[in-house]
Amino acid sequence: MLSKNRSRKESWPEFTLEKVIRSSKGGEDRLEFVIRLDPKRYERKVVDGGSGYLDRQTGTFISEDALKIVFDEMIKQPIHGIDASTKHLYSSIVESQARIKKMLKDGLRFDSMITPSERYLESHMNMKLDVIVLYADIVDSTAMSMHLPADRLANLIKVFMQEMSYLIAAYHGYVLKYAGDCVIAFFPVGSDVGEACTRVVNCARAMLNITRYAVNQTLREYGYPELRIKIGIDLGENQIVRLGGTLDLLGYTMSITAKIVELAKPWQIVVGKWVYDALPEQFKQSFRELRLSKHAWNYRDSREGKYYNLYALRESRRGKGIRLI
Repeated sequence: MLSKNRSRKESWPEFTLEKVIRSSKGGEDRLEFVIRLDPKRYERKVVDGGSGYLDRQTGTFISEDALKIVFDEMIKQPIHGIDASTKHLYSSIVESQARIKKMLKDGLRFDSMITPSERYLESHMNMKLDVIVLYADIVDSTAMSMHLPADRLANLIKVFMQEMSYLIAAYHGYVLKYAGDCVIAFFPVGSDVGEACTRVVNCARAMLNITRYAVNQTLREYGYPELRIKIGIDLGENQIVRLGGTLDLLGYTMSITAKIVELAKPWQIVVGKWVYDALPEQFKQSFRELRLSKHAWNYRDSREGKYYNLYALRESRRGKGIRLI
């Protein structure tokens, strides 16, 4: 995609990526990278007032903001991107756009490309599980329902749920259920709680990026409104139960994660203290503690009975997506 050996005279499309590096002592260094794209493959375009590049090889338009996120992921981050067994972010955006276009053209038949949670829960019946719970919720879906026909609203929600399900599976998680406009997932902790929590935060980051740069980009092309999402994450013990004919998880973690996502703002990831504490020290610099009134949040740590702190992943200064530092 990039080459340092080609001449500037060939008019390579380019843009500048700014990176902020924070030291453990609180200082900041700012670096700028000039990103040049192969003109044989990429053509600069303006679509719906937004600048970006048409990838002639795939026929996909990628906004400049999306490409900045992609290239930022290639630079060493305190929170790393999706693991080596899955596609990198650029491929994920392209594949997601193509998948959504096909769904909207050919009709929506929900493609459940996920590992069934029922099978996993069945194999752990009568056990309590330490899991990381993730709620991904669409913001203001009620308001959208007042202005959209029911079939188009259903299309929006199905697209969102399918794309989030792909990501959950890619990060070794399970979709527990779909609750209205919310996807509820769980991730087994395993032997390394720090690695598991880092992986789930990465999954949440990918959800924001794919929604913004793949889902919304494609929805705009088909005359749909854009989606805004928010995510809550927490860690703890849950009991497997059978409710009617389906298996489910019940426990304090399930309940408190539902409360956490309610507090999150659009495009925000909020995690509970147990998730924050499990992250490697350098990763914690990407979070800030939320200062909340007792009226807004007064929940206690189920282990020690202390006030349960919440932390938000820092937002981008551009106001788009999350801040990658």
